[in-house]
Amino acid sequence: MRLSRRQLFTAAGVTALASSGGVFANGPVAVAQTGPARTWSGEIQAGDWERYYLGLDGGAHQKALSALGIACRDGVRADEQYLMVPVESVRRAALEFGDHAAADVLRDRFQLDAPSMLGRGLKLVLGQDGLEARYLDDPALQLRYIGYRRRFAKYVMPMPATVRKALA
Repeated sequence: MRLSRRQLFTAAGVTALASSGGVFANGPVAVAQTGPARTWSGEIQAGDWERYYLGLDGGAHQKALSALGIACRDGVRADEQYLMVPVESVRRAALEFGDHAAADVLRDRFQLDAPSMLGRGLKLVLGQDGLEARYLDDPALQLRYIGYRRRFAKYVMPMPATVRKALA
């Protein structure tokens, strides 16, 4: 039987913990069942965060910016695009306020298994799947989205429970 690197490291970690003489609730089995804890560390540039913003979150992005003390004079985007924001604050913006852009930047940064809010929004407005990667780098597609966005100005797309679960 051939084991993956992840399985080998997990087994080595369980063996090291079990042999250290620590006290476990249910022995080494309890350690094997709990996965490694995700660390939400680092910083994200405000401009990278806002690349994912579509405006379908009912003002959650602006509420998050306001709660974090990030100035946005135009009422939509942060004034300082090079401002570094702690990852935990961006995570808070996604969980507490429902900021879709925050959920997507974290999904991409940490390779989370969650649906793309950007993809869902683009499918809603433009009617096509698989436009996420292209949208981030294609000004023509961004302008096309802006042109069709007006029909959905008052629409609020709810954040699925699977996204919240991946961020928890």
